[in-house]
Order: sequence, then structure tokens, then C-alpha cells
Amino acid sequence: QNPLGSSMLSLFTASLSFQLPSLSYQYQSQASTSVIRCSATVSATIPPVVSATIPPVEMADAAHPLIQRANEILYSESGFYSPYNESAFSEDFVFRGPYIGPLNKQDYLSTMDTFKIHEAIPDISPNAFGFSIDPKDPNRVWFMVRNSGTATGELGLDRDGKLRVPGKGAVLDGCPETFSIIFDADRKVKYLSVGYVADRFEGNTNGKGAAVGIFHVIGLPFPSPGPLLKFAQWLPPPGGD
Repeated sequence: QNPLGSSMLSLFTASLSFQLPSLSYQYQSQASTSVIRCSATVSATIPPVVSATIPPVEMADAAHPLIQRANEILYSESGFYSPYNESAFSEDFVFRGPYIGPLNKQDYLSTMDTFKIHEAIPDISPNAFGFSIDPKDPNRVWFMVRNSGTATGELGLDRDGKLRVPGKGAVLDGCPETFSIIFDADRKVKYLSVGYVADRFEGNTNGKGAAVGIFHVIGLPFPSPGPLLKFAQWLPPPGGD
């Protein structure tokens, strides 16, 4: 055994350090004839948290005249939840839904005369909520509905009133749907969109909205939209691009 080598080994100390962009590591090893000791330290530089600018919550004014008018039309003049008020719709009125539409005023009122939803489900209610004014269009009111009621009457399927389907007491528990109404300068309904489902997993309409959801609850199958319907629905709403 070499005394000089043993002495030098016992006194040997090795240090290694290196630097990364965001982390600093240091490793130190001390060795002797009887013990090896290792230590490591890690330090990290954490960037400061930058707080996001959160805009204030904007709440619609329930007393807004267009919101009040939309609520009136929905419950008592639409033709769906009640008999329609023909004068509430402008002459250039357009209706759109995921499956039915676009319809002009005459075709829309004729469709309401055919289905007579409010007679098939006498206690039908939209249970409307969440009224707001479109920030990009001050004449447009958005809101949600969740239809409910019991089909104790008959649903019409033809304009002559000869083909009618009994509701058989089916209970309607609709999914949440998005509706909107655009008013003209005279506060007549210029555009009505309905039936756009927000959550298809709620309710018992199989993810369908408006009349199509009601058909499902009563037991009437509704055909899936074909390419012709999809093409027709590409047409822009009144005043659209």
C-alpha cells in the first residue's frame, strides 16, 4: 500500500457544477478510503404569475322593452306555445330550426296551424330563462327554453286536420334549447330561430329540440336531414351576408 496515494485519496474532493437556463444544479462528492458522501442541491427560478384581466359580468335588464316583447311573443303569440298573433310577425319574416326551415311568414303560420302543438300539449311551457341582448345586434334577443308538458291532446300532421296522432299522455321533458328573435323597427318579429340544443343528454327528447323533440316523445320518428335541407339552410338570414 502506497502511503502517499492513500493520503491523497483521503483528501481528494471533487466538485462539479453546471447551469441550465432556468435551473441551477450543484453536485459535490467527497471520497475517502472508508466513506463516500454525495450531496445535491436544486434551485429553480419560478416566473411570477401574471394575473389576467377579467371583464365584468354583463347582466341583461329584465325591463328592456325587447326582452319584454320577446317574452310576450314566446308565451302568448308564437303559434307554438299558444295560438299565434299574425300581426306580431313582419311580412319579410323568416323562421329557422335545425330540421325545419327556412320558412316565410305564410309557411310558418301554416305549419303552426298544422301541428297545433299547444292543443296537443295543453299545458306546454317553454320555461324560458337567460334572456339577453346580442352585443353585436341590439335588435336580437337570445334566450333558452326547456319545454315541459303532458300530451293529452292530438298532434296534427296535415293541413286538412284529418291526420292526427294522439299524445297518449306522453310526458315531455325537453333538453335546453337556444332560441333567438330579431325585431324590426316596428318591433315585429323579423327572424326566429329555435330548437338548437345546448345539451343533448338532458331530458327525454333524444337530443332533439322544438317540434322534432315532441315528435320523439309522442313516438313519431322524424327523418334525418338530407343534403337538400342542409343546402337550403346555408341561406343567410335577413340582412345577413
